[in-house]
Order: sequence, then structure tokens, then C-alpha cells
Amino acid sequence: MSLFRLGLLATLTATPLFANADIAGLYAGGGVWQSSPAGSLGNTSISLENTLNFDEENSNYLFIALEHPIPLLPNLRLSRTDLEWAGQGTVPAGTSLDEVVFPIDQTVAADLDLSHTEITFYYEVLDNIVDLDLGLTARIFDGEASLIGASQQERVELDAVIPLLYGKAGIDLPFTGLSAAVSGNWINVNDFHLIDWSAELNYDFSIAPTLEAGLSIGYRSMLIEIDDQDELQSDAEFDGLFVGLRLIL
Repeated sequence: MSLFRLGLLATLTATPLFANADIAGLYAGGGVWQSSPAGSLGNTSISLENTLNFDEENSNYLFIALEHPIPLLPNLRLSRTDLEWAGQGTVPAGTSLDEVVFPIDQTVAADLDLSHTEITFYYEVLDNIVDLDLGLTARIFDGEASLIGASQQERVELDAVIPLLYGKAGIDLPFTGLSAAVSGNWINVNDFHLIDWSAELNYDFSIAPTLEAGLSIGYRSMLIEIDDQDELQSDAEFDGLFVGLRLIL
């Protein structure tokens, strides 16, 4: 399936508006997101929880970010999230994920893979006690959705490049190592709506003269609504707590 293969070049070459950090910094880390699915998928609104019996899964994520003082050149953040659920349930006759119709009631093995890579270019509008970043993200999905039954099966590739608006706002508590932040990616175009946001608390501490570590705990939610007859239908949300560790050079 292809969703809005548009705007990637514009996303990556957008006109810069803001200044960057006073000094260069490299951030790298990862963590685990306990993601719980809710809602429906497919042309016949197949329930992720009640029909396919999807449950909470531990999803790994990694990221690396580079901030620098070069004027007009945006900062860069790369991230990867592995996001997959599997379940089994009985679907009624007439069930359709995308194009294939299941003619009879049958038990199916179901899989949903929303794994994705993100490339984000952003500028630091504020960089002191209060932080504010604004930018653009290209999210690259490379998963699939599938229903496998005894008499019928369907696999739908979820390979799409989605341009998103990016923003992050935070506050630092001086001399404590504590900070809090809210960040998100968003798009609402025609019959496609995606909002992915998180809120987190962080504690940073020094482990070497030029190296810091940070611990994070927070909540993340990803909502995907697709109401386009030419695409895989979706009205689903995936949310839960996450914990992470990062290094700051």
C-alpha cells in the first residue's frame, strides 16, 4: 500500500527559519515502549483488541541526533521504532482487510507491523531554561498487515513515506539535572490523519568530563486515521508508557 508519497523532497529541503545551538552536541539512545493497540483496521473495521486479540507489546526504539552552531543549517535527528503485534481470532464471513473478502467465518492468524524510520530536520527556536524546537519529519513505514486463514489470506504492504510537522517544547530545572518535554509529529491531509506525540520526564547526570547520561520515562500515543477507499482503512491508536536511556556528548 502507498500512502501519500508526496513532499519528501520538500520536507528535506525546507527553507530554514531559525538559529541553532551555541555549541555542537551529539545525542544517542534508545528504550522500550509498551505499546497497546486499540481501534480497528480494514475495510470492514476489524477490531484489533476484540477480534484479532492484539495485546500490549514491548517495542524497541533507537535514535541519534546532532545539534550544531552552523547558521541556517538545520539540526538532524534519526530514529527507528520496531512496532509489531500478532494475534489470533475468528473473523466473520465478509471480512475484508483491503481487497480480499473472506467468504466464511474462520480463524485467522493476524499480524500488524508499523515499524518505521524517521528523518527529522529541526531548528532550536529557544534554547535555555525553556526549549522549543520546530521542524519537519519524513517518516518511512516499512511494515505490513496480514490475515492468514485456512481458506483465505491477505497481506497488505505498509510501505509509505509520510511528511510530518515536528515540534518539541521543554523546560529544564537548573542545577538539578531534571527536565520535562512534550514532542510530536502531525499531519492532516484529505482522508489521512496521523498524530504521534509523547510526554517525558528526564534526569541527566555526568559520567565523564565530556559525557553525560540521561534516563527518561514517559507516555507515547500514535493515532492513525485513514478514510480513503483506495487505501487500507484505519481508525486505531497505539499508546503506552516508555523508558529510555541516552548518552550526551
